[in-house]
Amino acid sequence: MNSTKPAFILNSLSQPELNRFDKYISTQFEGAEVTFWQYIRPFCKERNIVSIDKQKCWKHVFGNKRFHTLKYARLLSDFTKILEAFLVNDQLLKNEIGKQLSLLEIYNSRGIPSCIPPLLKHTSKQLSSFPYRDEQYYKWAFQRDEQHHNFVESQDSRQEEKHLQQTIHSIDTLYLLQKLKYSAMVLHYQKFMAIDSSLYFLEEVLHYSCTDQFAKIPLIQIYVSIIYTLQDKDGVEHYRKLTTLLKAHASLFTKDELENIYAYALNFCIRKINQGDLDFQLHIFELYKQMLKDGSLTHRGFISPWDFKNIVTIALRVKAFDWANKFINEQSIFIPKKDRNNAITFNRARYFFATQKYDQVLQLLGTVEYDDVFYQLDAKTTLMKTFFELG
Repeated sequence: MNSTKPAFILNSLSQPELNRFDKYISTQFEGAEVTFWQYIRPFCKERNIVSIDKQKCWKHVFGNKRFHTLKYARLLSDFTKILEAFLVNDQLLKNEIGKQLSLLEIYNSRGIPSCIPPLLKHTSKQLSSFPYRDEQYYKWAFQRDEQHHNFVESQDSRQEEKHLQQTIHSIDTLYLLQKLKYSAMVLHYQKFMAIDSSLYFLEEVLHYSCTDQFAKIPLIQIYVSIIYTLQDKDGVEHYRKLTTLLKAHASLFTKDELENIYAYALNFCIRKINQGDLDFQLHIFELYKQMLKDGSLTHRGFISPWDFKNIVTIALRVKAFDWANKFINEQSIFIPKKDRNNAITFNRARYFFATQKYDQVLQLLGTVEYDDVFYQLDAKTTLMKTFFELG
């Protein structure tokens, strides 16, 4: 079962999600799919799906009946449909604003106008208190305004404005934001990949994004700045505007959104360094410190060993030795366990080399063999440098 669609879905579920699915299927369904779940449930909760044997599954569900491949495949298919229905239902239940918007659409389509005004008011209140002003917020704002317009239109009153102007503004905002985000993505990939993609209307979009009605939307202005850093040969002024906007409005965006924006800023700095402007090493260092401060560096619960190495390396290059040592000691808990010891050993050795404590470099690296070829090469290079410094 390990390479089947339900296995992929089940492996992606957290323990609380598995518990909710257990309640969902047990109370909403009956039959072979429920019996099948009862058998595989312990394996799923122990993260041991690979041990599930289809012959034993079959026997638990169908008793001593002869195994039939098509019938077993149909069982998996029907079980997958239940899983997918749970995912949709669970996502909706966790998303109060999305649930209200779905209800607005249902009430409009069913012609139940009396239920709509209080729900519109409640949805608007929830939306205004939503902590972020990211793409999801503007999608919801447009959906709310669209349903508001549909409601007013259904009243067939010539005295009403039809809520059209607000709906048009919402869809314009959403369009500009999405156009800018995907255009930035294309321009970024064109720096190192042969992507044949025509960016129609980009100049017009950039122009309208800077008009009064959109100039006060931070995320739009951030992506305008990102695009100019990718288009402009110098781009430094646009980079400064980008980092200023980031510092001022970081709390308006999810950690995923922040991580994406920081990636553009970091890549700009790397391009400038590659062009010979080593002052941008300090800019990268400041970006990493800001990411650590606002939580976008550790929001997934871990830091990859490669990101950890890059952060230590840039701190050492700008001679922030105490900061690098503190970072290694305090943030190494975020490195996945399987990589942690090697990463700590390697980065401490780099720190000791940078602070000219060569004997400690030899103690750390002299007996370590890394599985990863890049770690191995860097470790050997650091050892050779150390031997040279020691004569």
